Amino acid sequence: MGRMHHGRPFSQQLFTKMLSNNPEFKTLLLLHSRDRREKSLAKELANLPGILNGLERKIAVEKESIAIATQELKGMETLNNSLETEITSIGEQVARQKNKQLEVKKNEEYQALENEIASLLTTQSEKEDEQIAVLLQIDDARETARIAEEKISLRVVDLEKQRSELLEREKELKQDLQAIAVEISASRGEVETPMLEVYDRTKKILTNPPYVAPIEDQKCSGCNLRVSNDVISSVLVEQKITQCDQCGRIVYVER
Repeated sequence: MGRMHHGRPFSQQLFTKMLSNNPEFKTLLLLHSRDRREKSLAKELANLPGILNGLERKIAVEKESIAIATQELKGMETLNNSLETEITSIGEQVARQKNKQLEVKKNEEYQALENEIASLLTTQSEKEDEQIAVLLQIDDARETARIAEEKISLRVVDLEKQRSELLEREKELKQDLQAIAVEISASRGEVETPMLEVYDRTKKILTNPPYVAPIEDQKCSGCNLRVSNDVISSVLVEQKITQCDQCGRIVYVER
């Protein structure tokens, strides 16, 4: 079987009418439709892992932001507990020093204890002021963390819902691909062998669909370039399987 060039018939013996309403040609159009469907499903399935990974990263980032907000709050609470311990310890030191004052006999010793007590009370007062500031920060941080956690949790729920839907879509796509493979196999069995050979060669050359395209306004709708008069004649007059002399797609006329 000879190769077609520049829109001339692929085979002098192949009398397949290149009209969309021709029964023989309809089998090729159906195969083409199913091939395109398979290509689209396969592409969508191939893109899913990247989309899922992106969602996983977003979920991780959102959860990490909750952890950071919680950790900051815990840090301030730890600081407050530390200040509380210091204040209590200073209070205990003051009490011990005051008890010592009751026991000393010399005025110098009493005054020394008095100075130490005054210093401890000053430190205690500073720590109490610091604690008040920390407690105010804790109140603000707790409210901020609560609001942020609520918003972030909602976003996480939405992202996890999207992830669940994508995983479900992945299952559907795999099932659809199995089903379309069966349909394609059935279609290939119905297409005339010479036409199928041309179609398969066209698929190898073009890689991506459409492999079959109607002629519209004397242009191949696949490449949108004007076809030659030889191509028009081959399709309409000779009614033989014909390829676009610009892109190589199988062309036909819709009737």
